[in-house]
Amino acid sequence: MSSAQRQLGQDDVIEFWVGRDEKGCWIARGADGREGGVFISREEAMKFVQTARARGQGVAKSPSAPLSLWR
Repeated sequence: MSSAQRQLGQDDVIEFWVGRDEKGCWIARGADGREGGVFISREEAMKFVQTARARGQGVAKSPSAPLSLWR
């Protein structure tokens, strides 16, 4: 299991949300809303997250509701 898929611990900082929007497109969005994109697959969204996460610590989390790129 990758670090992006592990369970959140109390000291973890969520840096990215990865999920589908209401139209079924895959979205990766920074928790602060400053970066993100729309992707054709979950794998492509996670590649984006892994590249962006190389700059810091944190994990990706999937929301329970549809995700929006614009919050």
